[in-house]
Amino acid sequence: MWYRGLLWTDSQDDPGPYSPSQFMIDPQNVPGVEFNEVLARFVLSSSHIRNSDNTIKSDAFIPHPYTDLSVTRHRDAAEAEIWNVGAGIAAFQRKTLHGRGDVLTSVFLERGLKVLADPMIGDAQLPDNPNHANVTGWPANDKARQKLIALEVASQTKLVRVTDFRA
Repeated sequence: MWYRGLLWTDSQDDPGPYSPSQFMIDPQNVPGVEFNEVLARFVLSSSHIRNSDNTIKSDAFIPHPYTDLSVTRHRDAAEAEIWNVGAGIAAFQRKTLHGRGDVLTSVFLERGLKVLADPMIGDAQLPDNPNHANVTGWPANDKARQKLIALEVASQTKLVRVTDFRA
């Protein structure tokens, strides 16, 4: 099935909009997130992209009102699988997938945050994502401090647009 130019893979009769393949992390054997792993933060709002210099704004990395920031690990995943996860999330939220921000785990860790593997499998409302992780440890009830950290993270992030993948 296609969603805004991205192919969703179906491995069974009707598994939902996205099914992980053999290339993503085995959900029965999920390793901890490593210091040098690349993480993807999906961009579902065009206002989170700065077109003048093709970068991601810090707002894309602020967890508020939540305590965790959701990301997807690149580990063991093909490029198309990463995009398929993003397309599934966008469809679930009824938003447009504009791109993703790729950033090293170390960028979060060096700011006192933690990145914890949190595979999402079997949730009837969300697409399966064995490569899902949460960035935790954000300053509670301190949006100004969260913004400062998000600014630092955004400055170390590479924007990858959906159009870059389709090209």
